[in-house]
This record gives sequence, C-alpha cells and structure tokens, in this order.
Amino acid sequence: MRNSFDVVVIGAGVFGLAAALELRRRGRSVAVVDRFGSGHPLTSSTGRSRGIRIAYDHPFYVDLASDAIRRWRGLEAATGRKILHLTGQIDFGLPEKLAGIVSAVRGAGGAIEELGAAGLYARLPYLRLDEPKVGLFHPDAGTVLSDEAMAAMKAGALASGVLLYEPERVVAVETGGATRVVTEKRTLEAETVVVAAGPWSGPLLRDLGIEVPLAPAVAQVTFIAAPALVDLPGIGEWGGDEDGLGGVYGHPVPGIGYKLAFSSGQQGWEPEAAEWKPDLQEQTRLLGWVDRRMPDFPRTVQLTQRHPWTMTPDGDFVVDRVGSIVLACGCSGHAFKFGPALGPLVADVVEGQPANALFRLDRPSVRNRTVTASDPILR
Repeated sequence: MRNSFDVVVIGAGVFGLAAALELRRRGRSVAVVDRFGSGHPLTSSTGRSRGIRIAYDHPFYVDLASDAIRRWRGLEAATGRKILHLTGQIDFGLPEKLAGIVSAVRGAGGAIEELGAAGLYARLPYLRLDEPKVGLFHPDAGTVLSDEAMAAMKAGALASGVLLYEPERVVAVETGGATRVVTEKRTLEAETVVVAAGPWSGPLLRDLGIEVPLAPAVAQVTFIAAPALVDLPGIGEWGGDEDGLGGVYGHPVPGIGYKLAFSSGQQGWEPEAAEWKPDLQEQTRLLGWVDRRMPDFPRTVQLTQRHPWTMTPDGDFVVDRVGSIVLACGCSGHAFKFGPALGPLVADVVEGQPANALFRLDRPSVRNRTVTASDPILR
C-alpha cells in the first residue's frame, strides 16, 4: 500500500477535510488520518447543525463567510445533499460590537439592517430586549446542516482520490528529511504535514517543539423540539451572559425546531474522555435565559449534546507553517460555517505562500497571552 504523499493531514474534521479537498484540486497527493473517524461525537466537527452568518466585525470574515456560502451551494449541487438553511439572523447586545458588525458587513458590500423594537419584533416575535431595544438583521445567515456537510465533504475527498485512514490514532510525528506520521497501524511520509486535529492539536504540536496558546473546552448545545420554528431567523447576543463577557447564539434546525447555546465553554476538555454527558445545570441556566429574552418561546428539550471546541486568545484561527508542519487549528467556536472556504487558506500555506496576518502564529494578539477553556467566542 502507498505510504508516501505530498501532504498528510492529521484530523478529518471540517478543517482537515477542507484542506484535503483543496489540495487534491491543486493536484497534490493527500492522505488524511483521524483518531476516531470523521464526525465522531467526541470531535469538534460533529452534531446536527452549526450557525452560519456574514455578520462579523472584521471584513475578512465577512468575505470568507460569503465565499463559504457559495462553496456550500456548490457542494449541494455536486452531491444532491441539503446543506444550507438560510433564514437570516438577528444580532443584539453590546453597542460597540453591533457597530463593528455594521461597518464590516457594509464595507464588504453585504446587506444588513439596523432595527428598533418594532422591526426586531416583526422579524422574531418571541424576542424581548432590555433598553436600548435595538439590533441588526442580515439575510445571509442561518444554518449549516453539519452532519450532511461533513458527509458531503468526506464523499468529495474520497471521490477525488484522498486516502482516508480512520479510526487510526497518530502516535508520533517525526521531522528531519521526509516528515513521518506514525500511527498505530502504519508510517506515512510526506513533504508537508497539516495538523488539523482540533483539541488534540496542542499536544501533537508540543511534541514537535511548537507551542500554540490553545484552550480546548467542552461546549453544550440544546435542541428545542418545535418544528414550527424552522423558518425563524438565527440569533446572536453579544455580551449578554451573566459575567458580561459571553452571550447566547441560536438557529433553526429543520426536522427539530431550534438550537440554543451559550457562547462560552463551561469546562475543560479531557483528551481521553469516552463521552460527554449533558450538563443539566447549564441547560437550566439556558432556559432561564429563554425566560428573560424569549418568554413565550417553546421549552420542550428534544436533545442536548456536548462537543469540544478550541479557543485562542484573540478568537482567530491559527493557519501557519513551522518547517514542514502546517498548523490548521484554534477554531475558537466559529470555524465550521466556513467549511470548504477554509481549504484555500491551508493550501496556500502548504504551497509556500505567507500566512494571512490574521492567522499567523506570531501575531501580537497571541504572543505572550493566555487563554482559558471558559473564554467566550469573540468573533
């Protein structure tokens, strides 16, 4: 069997599969290794749905999200799978955050409305805000059906000639000459190794002498059983959590109703955990938020799920190169929506282009700064 490739990718989550797809499109031979298997419940790229929005306070992310929507549509056309469910999104909370979002979206040519109480109520009749009762609405938002998205990306990768080894644990990465990825079953050689292993990225990189400030956390999402809600817009509250730092996000989920979650991790991640049991206290706290913000909203919980995400100090990703190792990690709770648009970011660095300043490992907003598992989503 073949054991030498242009690129070996560690991790078959959304970052790893996107990178593999783009590298194959550019003619590279690619193998992907995943510890549990793509989309496994213990990984970050799991579950029924993720939010998608162009409402960012940085123009690069606005453009990236718009590109992602185009690419997701392309995958839908290519595979016949339903991936996107776009119903728009309402954002509210910290005035400075909202102002930054409006500036960035309009600067990138996107559509966004500034609304008062009547306009917000017309878009989402359940919503009740404290003063000032203002918010935003933009139509290019909604839901990525993540299980369908992962299946489409995986099928595309396999069809393009990517070799996928799963479940198969990487036990070592060896540099010097050809770089080697040693798994429980084989040794693979490559010119470049992409580390896209989600919360496992930090330990793998540390063994290579590469220190990255990453804090894996376990996030919880709650699905409300109310199919009548599937045409409602998503929501994003900025700075509304009890400590004034976090908030709540949500979006409709076809076949279920609506998904809600806090935008901060509630506990640290354990690399050898066999499962993540629901935190009923957090669920109760979330329903308390519903009592305050959407008192007439349905309350029937159909499902609660937990999965990891990996925070960086500034909420931006890490996509950079150190020798023969390319880093693709630090998703910071908001990467999945970008899906196939992440691939070119990684492939460019693999091919020798300079890393985007926003994602460099040595950027000032990351150097000599700490991050904790409970830090909120900042972007």
